[in-house]
Amino acid sequence: MHLDACFELDQKSFKGLWSISQWERELTDPKRICLGVFHFDSKKLFALCSAWLILDELHITALAVHPNQQRKGLGKFILSSIIKRSKSLKINQIRLEVKETNQAAIALYKSMDFKIKGHRSNFYKDGTKAIIFAMKSEQIIEST
Repeated sequence: MHLDACFELDQKSFKGLWSISQWERELTDPKRICLGVFHFDSKKLFALCSAWLILDELHITALAVHPNQQRKGLGKFILSSIIKRSKSLKINQIRLEVKETNQAAIALYKSMDFKIKGHRSNFYKDGTKAIIFAMKSEQIIEST
């Protein structure tokens, strides 16, 4: 398990989205998927994507790329990997929320054919609104 690495990347990317105990549950719960991209030599975690399986839906709860590794395609790679994984699980929809000010993430999701489905007011600790994105099963098949 890579608990410390996930917590460290969370601190660098999200300024503490989850506690260490929340990350432990994310990594051990069988109804959750957590994928990582590690540097070959140093074994340092460069990117992660975690998601919850809820009936026939996959809800992406975190997608992070180390600040020093951004703009290198790791976000697209790990998001593509979780989409591919969802095919074998017979997922009908993938959903996620993103901070309305996170333009890089919004551009990534749009480039991967996620569609805006709504908004959540005061979703984040700082009061920022979230944009809800979704990808339907027919898009999941086409996107990989």
